[in-house]
Order: sequence, then C-alpha cells, then structure tokens
Amino acid sequence: MNVGQRIKQLRGKMSQKEFAGLCGIDDTTISKIEGGSLTGTLEIHRKICQALGISLATLYQGVYEEDIKSTETAPPVEEKPFRYNPKATSQFLTRNIFVNKKMLPEILILEPGGEASEELPPDTQRFLYALEGEVEIRIGNNIHRLRQGEPLYVIDASIPHSIRNTGTKPARVLRVTSPVRL
Repeated sequence: MNVGQRIKQLRGKMSQKEFAGLCGIDDTTISKIEGGSLTGTLEIHRKICQALGISLATLYQGVYEEDIKSTETAPPVEEKPFRYNPKATSQFLTRNIFVNKKMLPEILILEPGGEASEELPPDTQRFLYALEGEVEIRIGNNIHRLRQGEPLYVIDASIPHSIRNTGTKPARVLRVTSPVRL
C-alpha cells in the first residue's frame, strides 16, 4: 500500500474535496496523492494527521511494507576511501548505496588535527557515533565534543558542519546520513 492508498483508506467515505477542506490543503493535492502521482510533503502529511486526529506513525502504518526487506546483507566493502584531505578519509560501509537506499553508513577516519567539513542539502539528517578517539563537531556556532562511545544526532545537516580530531591519536566516527546525499 502506498501513502495515497492509506490516506484514502483513513478518510473513509468523506469526499476528497471535503477532506481537503478539513485538512486546509488543495483538493487537487489530495487527488494527486491518492492517485499516486504525488507523495506529498511532511507538512502536508502532518495536516492530514491533524484532520484525522492520528499520529504520523498511524498514517504510515502498512505503507510500503511489502517493499521493505527486514534486512539486507551488504557485500564486502570495495569502494576506495573518499579523501577530504590527507588527514581525513571516509569509507562507505555498503556497495551500490545509491540505488534504493534510505541511509548512507560510513566510517570517518581522522588523524590528529584532521578535519572534514560539509554542508548537505535540506532535509538531510546525520547520526554520529565516536568509535575511537576524541572529536569536536561544529554545527553553525555550536560545538559538541564526543569521546569513544558517545553519539550525536544532527537533525538539520544542511547547516554547515565539521568534525575535527582534537585528540593525539586517530579517531574513527560512524556516520550515518539519511537520506543518501553526496
């Protein structure tokens, strides 16, 4: 079931025009979503949920589940590392990551003093987990320090951010980006 079919199921016998008015969105938008030519934005989905008195989790219940495999074995890593500079490299943890994937897991390796800076597209999120060493993450004007075993969740990775090894030994950081953006 896609999100449009789920919305149609949840609105029941209410007409599209009536439902769109209740949601505060255009009826052609509801028609396109239910017809499968548009998925809609998160904001539209929130308005639909508010009109139905349900959560996003309830809206998405059963959506695309038949297309989702519970697990997928990743073949051994064969890509060459991506180099930010001589002291900072990253290694993707899966092959063929660009096709049909929702996240990009990688290991970022920073030599002492090494730094990696990025600014990703809007709606990108990033999870960081210090595997070894000590790192400083600068997000806009905010600074976060991570030591081995400490995580950080970056809700808006479109804000320019950098990761720098502040220790005296190499640092390794698990970095997961969603959706896949390079």
